[in-house]
Amino acid sequence: MNVHLRQLVRRESVPVLLLVLAALAAVVAALAGRHAVAAFVGALLVAVYCVVELLCARIGSTGSFRRAMVVGAVGTVVRLVLAVGGLTIIALVDRPGLLDAIVAFVVVYTAYLGVRIVRHPLLVADPAATSSPRRHGSAS
Repeated sequence: MNVHLRQLVRRESVPVLLLVLAALAAVVAALAGRHAVAAFVGALLVAVYCVVELLCARIGSTGSFRRAMVVGAVGTVVRLVLAVGGLTIIALVDRPGLLDAIVAFVVVYTAYLGVRIVRHPLLVADPAATSSPRRHGSAS
């Protein structure tokens, strides 16, 4: 499997953007004299959240409607546990850095939601720019 970086960025642009924003959050925290590692980990939780969401969407799109509902519900719980659990671990390990982690998480998560809204198929002018959503049970 030969995947070039340009193809990966084009195909999975949102996780790559989140990784860049996590690095940017760490740089901003370091420049402000705050806990850069905690800010990086807090922002990285959003990238993990996004990857779990993409994985659940891929698994839920195959199979029956009941399976899709179960995968959606379980995926929601897993993402919540990852976000809250990750921030809790940061609080236990680096209490002074918790505020930086929370701020980085909220800022990057807000950017993530903004990107998801902008990339929504109903709002995109060129339908070929994003993959069209599959209806459950369609042949394509």
